Amino acid sequence: MFLIIAASLATSTTTTTWESDQTHITNSTSVNQKIKDAVDMVNESIIRGYLKGLVDIGPRLTGTYGCDKAAEYIYQQFEDMNLNVRYHPWIRLKKRNKQLPEFFRSKNVEGALEGTNPSCEKILVFNAHYDTVKISPGANDDGSGTAAVIAAAYVLSHFEFNRTIKFVTFSGEENGLLGSEAYVRELYDNDEEILTEFNADMIGYANTTEGGKRHRIYGTQDALWVFDEIKDVNDNYDIKFNLSHGIVSDTHRGGSDFANFLRYGYETVAFFQSEHNPDYFHTPEDTIEHVNFSYLVNVTKLIVGTLAQIADIDNYYPNVKIAAPKRGRLYFEDRIIRNLKDEYTKIFDNVLFCAEVSPGDAPIAKVDFYYDNKLVYSDTEIPFQWRLNKLSIKEHEVKVVVYDELDRTASDSMKFLFINIFKNR
Repeated sequence: MFLIIAASLATSTTTTTWESDQTHITNSTSVNQKIKDAVDMVNESIIRGYLKGLVDIGPRLTGTYGCDKAAEYIYQQFEDMNLNVRYHPWIRLKKRNKQLPEFFRSKNVEGALEGTNPSCEKILVFNAHYDTVKISPGANDDGSGTAAVIAAAYVLSHFEFNRTIKFVTFSGEENGLLGSEAYVRELYDNDEEILTEFNADMIGYANTTEGGKRHRIYGTQDALWVFDEIKDVNDNYDIKFNLSHGIVSDTHRGGSDFANFLRYGYETVAFFQSEHNPDYFHTPEDTIEHVNFSYLVNVTKLIVGTLAQIADIDNYYPNVKIAAPKRGRLYFEDRIIRNLKDEYTKIFDNVLFCAEVSPGDAPIAKVDFYYDNKLVYSDTEIPFQWRLNKLSIKEHEVKVVVYDELDRTASDSMKFLFINIFKNR
């Protein structure tokens, strides 16, 4: 873990228990046998085996022998499951304050369980980071999350689902979320549609009876419907955590790989243990002996059950994204001049904002456009568009909010440098 994210998020978000949205109930009165079978397949033997395979390699510092061997180990597991597996290589030259730049070369590992219904275009992504700091075997940070990803892939590969599920393990997390940064940028540039991204970072520690009963989940505002699905799985499949949730935003991203999905406008849900022990964090003491396997198994069951449930249902909530201008581009007269190295966008001259809307199970009522938190335009018909043509020489933010006829909302926002000195041209 790049930062002690649980602590940082706890100070910047509201953490509460929640009640389900009664406009949609998935399995509140019955148990889906496929989901039950998947949840029941998760056990300590499977997870301990995958975690031991990682920890026995030793420290997995990005770019070192240990990290490379871990990538090979994960690749082999995915291949044995008959997933569509690939390495995702990345290179990054990173400056650290006034020190000399550091050069990193490594690879992420992706295993895809292909969906059977072509109409379910939006995929699910479940990820964790397999790298560690230099001195630690990283059993909990983040061997626990990585073992959960591999175990979830193993279990779910025994079933078929409507949606594609991608199981991804990142390197470079401890060096500044580098592997996920490269991976998410590739997804975004390829216009990959993601329904939700799940992140697991440090999910294997609970030292008290009360801590073993609690679990914390953080996510984007538009992923509140996913929280309801998680609660449904928790209640119906005998996991029975005392769940709480908090909201992450562009200003409170936290320090794990889900932050890069957030940067590019994807919906994210992150799973964290309810207790934290700094005596084991980034030290040689982060060993398999300090992992609470009962807790880790239950968290993995919760994630596996939720993935199985969401992978087979239609998206019933509305969704909206700013399709143009795109993140990480330089624009002039509505045209992309070149790509930029990160997600920040620079716009010269006026520009047309285009919102792509996916309705859920209710028709779309309207789309509102906000400019620096001020409502400037409402659109009720396709295409949902608004031209920004105001005088400017500074940074601004545009936010789009979609409303369906059940008054459910979704939003997307973008901050950008806007230079426009020829208004109405």
